[in-house]
Amino acid sequence: MKTIYFILTLLLFSCQSKKTIDKNDIVIKCVIDSVVISQPHSTIEVDNIYTYHTSCGEQILTKRSNVYRVGDTITYVYKK
Repeated sequence: MKTIYFILTLLLFSCQSKKTIDKNDIVIKCVIDSVVISQPHSTIEVDNIYTYHTSCGEQILTKRSNVYRVGDTITYVYKK
């Protein structure tokens, strides 16, 4: 039983890695321009869908209203 706990603890600590931005990575910063709130399409869906549009042309979809606001900066890191 002790060996199982030891192995689980070892796996837990070995799987955690520090997320860093390397010098070869591409970093793009986008600002949220607007928010579009879509009503549910059917009776099965009960939540509104919030679509956030960024200055880079990206869209972020969520079902929560308090995640982002207009003017927030989103940083995209593309690993090479």
